[in-house]
Amino acid sequence: MTNDPSLQPLSPEEALLRHQNGDHSPEVLIVINHAAWDAFHAPWEVPAPESPVSDEPLEPEAESNEANAIQPFHQAMLATWMKKADFKFFEHPTRGLLVDFRFGLKSDRAVQLRTWVSGKNKDILVLNLTCDRRVPPEHFVRALRLCNDWNKEYRWPRATVEQDYQDTDAHSDPPPSPEEVEAREATHSAHLLLDFQVCLTEGIQQPLLEGMLDSVVSTSWDFWRLAHDKWGL
Repeated sequence: MTNDPSLQPLSPEEALLRHQNGDHSPEVLIVINHAAWDAFHAPWEVPAPESPVSDEPLEPEAESNEANAIQPFHQAMLATWMKKADFKFFEHPTRGLLVDFRFGLKSDRAVQLRTWVSGKNKDILVLNLTCDRRVPPEHFVRALRLCNDWNKEYRWPRATVEQDYQDTDAHSDPPPSPEEVEAREATHSAHLLLDFQVCLTEGIQQPLLEGMLDSVVSTSWDFWRLAHDKWGL
């Protein structure tokens, strides 16, 4: 037996730290994927088979100029990313794409991803992640502290806690009175939201877009795990 650290299996904590420092090697990504599966799936679920990772150096592959060309940003690029990621998604022509992840027993929540093209010139990428767990009024301050701590450490996705007390039940309803707003603020629950937005006026390469979105989604699992394990939310 040997105690050489280089021969020891990579722990999820070490993999996350290396990923945050820019290491996107197959070894790191496989460990993170396994950790995400364990956190958000039931023990009896069988993960999808992985492609074997060889220790042999990869031969450079010829990539087409079209794949790496900067192209105008549009919703079809988001659909291409989701298909490559093997997400089961619903696509709406004007409201973007929606993914409902499976309920996770360990995290006690089901996460929903929605991404769409926004802005007056239709050049802004928006990606939101929410979950089905609500934040009761008495835990609102705790949720704010969670979001503030997260935003100090992570540039994106940005975390917010939103209350729905200003919403009305129908488009024809008049705005609520100040007294009603105050009452709703003290009695209505809220929800946690992860938000990522970037303006792509000059367009973007498809591989660059996919890498950026993969990073956002991968980082988001840390937030839900933190909300559950440390903050009880």
